[in-house]
Amino acid sequence: MKSLKKVLCIILIITIMMQAMGCSQKDKITEKNSLSEVSKENTSEKKQTISLPYIVRHPSQDNYDFIVGNVSKLPSSSNGEVEIRSADLTQTDLSDELENLLLTTYDSKTKWPDNLPEGFDPDKIMERCKDPGLGVRNLHKEGITGKNVGIAIIDQELLTKHEEFAKQLKYYSENDFIKTKYPAAMHGAAVASIAVGKTCGVAPEANLYYIAENFITKDYTGRVAEDINELLDLNKTLKEEEKIRVISISWGAEEMESDGYKDLKKAYQRANEEGVFVITTSLLEDDREDIKGVNFIGMEKTKLTDPNDFSTYGKTSWAEEMDFYKKDYLCIPMDNRCVAAPTGINDYAIYQSGGLSWSVPYLAGVYALACQVKPDINFNEFWKIALETAVANEKLDMIINPQGIIEKLKEQK
Repeated sequence: MKSLKKVLCIILIITIMMQAMGCSQKDKITEKNSLSEVSKENTSEKKQTISLPYIVRHPSQDNYDFIVGNVSKLPSSSNGEVEIRSADLTQTDLSDELENLLLTTYDSKTKWPDNLPEGFDPDKIMERCKDPGLGVRNLHKEGITGKNVGIAIIDQELLTKHEEFAKQLKYYSENDFIKTKYPAAMHGAAVASIAVGKTCGVAPEANLYYIAENFITKDYTGRVAEDINELLDLNKTLKEEEKIRVISISWGAEEMESDGYKDLKKAYQRANEEGVFVITTSLLEDDREDIKGVNFIGMEKTKLTDPNDFSTYGKTSWAEEMDFYKKDYLCIPMDNRCVAAPTGINDYAIYQSGGLSWSVPYLAGVYALACQVKPDINFNEFWKIALETAVANEKLDMIINPQGIIEKLKEQK
């Protein structure tokens, strides 16, 4: 299991470093909006009056033209993925490239030639893959949208004005390692839109509280502990019906990684005691003492399949090789999701492989839906119901069933 954690960390670090390469743009003057005043108590017992929405700054959009550029042929696949975000393919013959095109990661700024193969329509694929799937949009039609439930995220810099989540964003702060320095990051835009995005999100009417963090600097675990405590302090000031119920962190930490891990464990425990479910990729190794037994893994689907069809989901290769599809591991959507991109407030990107990073905010969104239906639910009750209602197909034993979870909760009312 530790070897898998190392693999996941390497993948995430590479992704983050790619973002850093594009951080040449300077941020504009900080903008702040205010509606209702709240009082934030931090862990140093200082008291500061702030207003919500509180946005410490609006990171600038990034530019990915440098990643691939103008090419005359489709780039080669790397680990089952073909990178063409913001690429100019107008001079490329793609008429016989359907198989490789189905492995692509592309975005709204990718320029296509006229000779695309039959069956590959980039725009239609993006719209299909925006759907959270598994019946989630049916719940939205019933009014189950996570309305007013607080979801907090700790991740990279956020394109705060993106159309997917600008209205849902109530709080955005940054640590001193990144403040006023970097543009928006792909990771932040993706996880925020998966959780609360108006078209991509599981809980599109939940409130979003966000702290931007730098996960590739020394002793980041201690800072993540501070971030969690900042959110928990903020939570004390929120109305009961708008409390933060879940914190999504698409990263994991082992004790050996930092001296701050003891503080992180204390922050996890505090969150648990205060009724806040903290979800991280560390759950994969069952190394979270505060929520033992909560285990999940991601699952894949192709670009052309219906995300609402449970039979289309399967095992992703790296997790299957590591034997992580166990009977008590809940399977969460992960690959071929179309989400908000950091290159513009109306831009989107579809990622061939999302990794566990995309599963964490999805799970947080489902929990927010459950909190709307049953406000006094806790993670233990939620997880028990999630396992009881899980759906199996020919390849997977335990696929999360959002509609099944909600129906079960309705029966208990």
